[in-house]
Amino acid sequence: MKILLVNPARKNFDAFGRHSVFPNSLLYIAAVLEQAGHEVRIYDNQVDLREPKDIADFNPQLIGFSVLSGPNIVEAIQQTKEFKVLLPGVKTIWGNVHPSVLPQQTIAEEYIDYLCVGAGEYLMVELAKYLETGAPSIAEIKGLVWKDDGKLVINEPSEFIKDLDELPDPAWHLIDVLSYWEKSLNTSRGCPSKCTFCYSPLFYKGYSGDLSAERIVSQIEHLYTRYGVKFIRFFEDTFTCNRDRLRKFCELMIERKMPVQWDCDSRIGLSDEDIALMSKAGCLSVGLGIESGSPRIIKFIKKGITIRAVEETIARLARHKIMPRLYFIAELPSETIEEFQETQNLIKRLDRPPYQYMPYMPFPGTVLYDYIVNEGLIKEPATLAEWAGVLTLRAINPSYLKVPPEMLDKALDDLRHFYFLRPLRFALRHMPFYFTRLTPTPVALVKGLKRFLLYFNTRPLPEGSIRGQLR
Repeated sequence: MKILLVNPARKNFDAFGRHSVFPNSLLYIAAVLEQAGHEVRIYDNQVDLREPKDIADFNPQLIGFSVLSGPNIVEAIQQTKEFKVLLPGVKTIWGNVHPSVLPQQTIAEEYIDYLCVGAGEYLMVELAKYLETGAPSIAEIKGLVWKDDGKLVINEPSEFIKDLDELPDPAWHLIDVLSYWEKSLNTSRGCPSKCTFCYSPLFYKGYSGDLSAERIVSQIEHLYTRYGVKFIRFFEDTFTCNRDRLRKFCELMIERKMPVQWDCDSRIGLSDEDIALMSKAGCLSVGLGIESGSPRIIKFIKKGITIRAVEETIARLARHKIMPRLYFIAELPSETIEEFQETQNLIKRLDRPPYQYMPYMPFPGTVLYDYIVNEGLIKEPATLAEWAGVLTLRAINPSYLKVPPEMLDKALDDLRHFYFLRPLRFALRHMPFYFTRLTPTPVALVKGLKRFLLYFNTRPLPEGSIRGQLR
C-alpha cells in the first residue's frame, strides 16, 4: 500500500530563518511501515513548501497527519480537505497530541476517517493491513478511533512502546537530512514530572520508554558517516531522565571518540559528576525548564524544583563548560506583578545566561487548562477549527491578567536586545574556555552569520508589537 505521512507545520519565516527539526515520530512510523512492506513518503511542511496538488501523483491510499494543539491545525484541516478532493477514496488518519486528547471533537469532522490515540507505529501497520485485507477486525486495532455508520467508536487503548530498541531506525532516507536546521534525535518518550501546564503527563502517562545507549550511539554514527552530521539535538522532554542510560551513553561516546557534539534538555538537579561526564562526551548546551522565579508559581505549576537548585545546576554547568539555556513561561495564570519581578530578578542574579520567554499555552486536558476554564479565563473552542487560534491569538482574558502589558513588553525588549551576543557574554564572564570546545564547520559559520545579520537588519517593530511576537 502507498502511504503518505504529513507534518502540517506552519509555513512561517521570521528574522531568525526557518526553524526545523526532523519529524521524528513520522520517521519511526515510516520505518515500521516500510518494514511491513509498504511504500511510504513523508511530506514535511517545515522544509517542503509544495502544495498537496504537487504530490498527489504519488496516489496514496492512506494519509497520516501529525497534529498538535494550536497553529498547525489550520494547515492540517486545509491539507486534509485538499487531499480528499484530489484523491477521492483516500483514507485519512490524524495522530499525535491533539487527536489523542480530544478524540470526540476531532473525529466529528467528515474529512477525517480515523484517529490514532497514543503510539502510532504498530497501529498504522494494522490499519494498513485492515484496509488491504479486511483483517484484523477494525474493532481489534488498539488505539484506533473510527466511525461506524456515523457513530463514534473508541477502541481499547494501545500501550506505549517501552523498549524503543524493538523499532527500526528512523527512515532518514525519506527526507532531505541536510535541509533541516537542527539534526535531531528522539530517544525517549514521556517525562516523570507532573507539571500542570504540560501535556506530557496526559499523553504519555509518565516516562513510557527509551532507546538504549548503544542504539543512540549507533544512530549518531550512521548520521555522521552517511550524512556528515556533526551536531545532534536531542529533541525530547528530558534526555537525562534515565541517569544510568545517560552515563552509559556518555561513556560510549568517549570510548568511541565520536566527532559529534550535542545538546539536550534536562530537569534541574544534574549532579556534578554527570555534568562532567556529559561535557567530556561532547555536550555543548543544556536547556532547563525553570518557568518562573517565584517559589509560589513554581509550586502552583508543580514544577518540583527550588530556586537554590536552579542556581546550583547552572553553576555546575558553567564549571564544566556547558552553556545553560533557560526557559521561562510568560503570563502564567494567577501570576502577580511581584512574582513576575521575581523572575526578572532571578535572570539578573544568574547574570543573564541565554534564556527564552515562551507564552503560556493552554493545552487541552492539562491540569492548568482545567483551572483556567473553571476560573473563566478562557473560552473553550467549540469546534476543531477554533483550536487553531488558542495558541496564536490572545487566549487568556486580558482583564484577568495581573502583569501590565508594558511590564512584559520591557522584559521582552530586554530579551531581544543583543540576543545573539548573550551566549558570548555569559561564556566570557563565566566559562572563557568554552570556546575551545567549539569546532564549527565553514558551513555552520556562514549559516550563523546569515542569521545574525538577518536579526540585526530586521526593521524596527511597531510599538507594542513585541507582545504580539511572543504569540
